[in-house]
Amino acid sequence: MTIFAYEALDARGRRKKGEIEADSERLARQRLKGQQLVVRKLSPIERQQRSGEQGGKAYLGATETVLFLQQLATLTEAGMPLIDTLAAIAEGMGRQASRRAVFAIRKQVLEGGSLAEALRSQHFDEVICNMIAAGEETGQLEAVATRLAALLELRQQLNQELLSATLYPAIILAFGMVVMLFLMTVVVPKMVAVFARAGGDLPTLTKVVMSLSDFLRAQGGWLIVATAAAILLYKWLMRSDAMRERRDRWLLRIPLLNHLLVTIETARFSRTLGMLLSGGVPMLAAMLIANQSWSLIPLKQIGAAAREGLREGESLAEALKRGGYIPTMATQLLSVGEQSGQLDTMLLRIADHYEKDVSRKLKRMLTVAEPLLVMLMAVGVGALAMAILLPIAEMNQLVR
Repeated sequence: MTIFAYEALDARGRRKKGEIEADSERLARQRLKGQQLVVRKLSPIERQQRSGEQGGKAYLGATETVLFLQQLATLTEAGMPLIDTLAAIAEGMGRQASRRAVFAIRKQVLEGGSLAEALRSQHFDEVICNMIAAGEETGQLEAVATRLAALLELRQQLNQELLSATLYPAIILAFGMVVMLFLMTVVVPKMVAVFARAGGDLPTLTKVVMSLSDFLRAQGGWLIVATAAAILLYKWLMRSDAMRERRDRWLLRIPLLNHLLVTIETARFSRTLGMLLSGGVPMLAAMLIANQSWSLIPLKQIGAAAREGLREGESLAEALKRGGYIPTMATQLLSVGEQSGQLDTMLLRIADHYEKDVSRKLKRMLTVAEPLLVMLMAVGVGALAMAILLPIAEMNQLVR
């Protein structure tokens, strides 16, 4: 089948745009006519994409990928053929870009390709593609899709917690800085100028605030330029693997933060590897894919060395322990899982434990960060208030 983009008029004369799937243009026009639509334009999506007329790229977002996998598991478990399942999923997508992506997957499957290859052509994550391929080979596609949906939901939940732990304090800090900059560059100079003309020596705190205010007003533009240049320089430097490795090793030396980062990375790696092994992916192939889940280069190097150790007959626990960053409890549990022949189950248990640990630590950080930020804002605003009130008090004494 082919996807056609159409522009038509409904019974009330209102313009309507959309997409429809049909074997030919004639059948597409007939289906639209059956919906009481008068077709004005009708053309295949592929042709529009080649000519550049169709805006937007066909893709699925993170939330849509979870929904896709959940519906795939539900409909295939209910006995619906894969082609009809993909058509139903595509019709239920809200965005045109996501509908085009699912229709493209369906078309490739209809032409004889595997679902895993179709997903790979749409740039799905390698973990998803390899687990779907294992599910197709073992005949457990619905079970694999269910596990994948659960995996992606847990990833999204952890990412949301990380975002909440950093976004809320950042918003408070940014708002406080904007308020203080406004006071220092607009309010304080006007107020203090009045006191300075009245004569008398200004308090030390007021002089310090005035010096900062003069500096910000004189050099504020250059500070903005320097900040933007520093950000661009950082992004340019991070294109180098060597610079990213130096940054990551520096992060892993910061107390408290290093333990949190390693915990997050261990949970993500364990979840990915456990899901791949439980889905029937061979160990070396699973390690190759799971190593892509490391975001810190030193840990990625440990994963690559562990895979080479597995190739040479070494146990996973010993290979990971040799790197030095992986928590001791995780390597001990991995050793127990390897000895009992339940490595995939143990990996998922490790992931559950460390994900809960990360959640607890993030909540604790938020609990501590909120009052600290409020205190910092109170101290800053209080200092500005004192810089204004002290000259007022001295003027009252001079008047008396």
